[in-house]
Amino acid sequence: MKKIIGFTPLLLIFLSCDPTSQMEANIENLTSQNLSVVFVSSDFSLGKTFQIAPGQIVLSQEGYDVGSTFLKPSLMEYDSVIIKNQVNETIKVYKRNDSSKNIYNVDEYWMFSEPSKRFFVYEFEIKTEDIE
Repeated sequence: MKKIIGFTPLLLIFLSCDPTSQMEANIENLTSQNLSVVFVSSDFSLGKTFQIAPGQIVLSQEGYDVGSTFLKPSLMEYDSVIIKNQVNETIKVYKRNDSSKNIYNVDEYWMFSEPSKRFFVYEFEIKTEDIE
């Protein structure tokens, strides 16, 4: 009887734990040139820049959530995403409301996979035709 009483609280703690979901968002450079991807925010501390060589993939965002069963990248804290070439010339600017291929439109332009339960991977490809 003492074993059951001691085991019951452990079982309740285990059953009440929420599962954790994880997410990775990657950007792949499928062009023949070195690119800089600049995430611009009005909050200077949120801005970030990635240098991506041809054929390279970089982790642009990761996250986890306790209790969530689905996660996806969010770019809402960024005013724009700028693609620059190796001589620092701006070659593409993504804004939230652009109607063409847009990095902000996760549902339409990001590839999605779920390699394991509650682990979500997104990938955005930058192709030559996207930046010409």
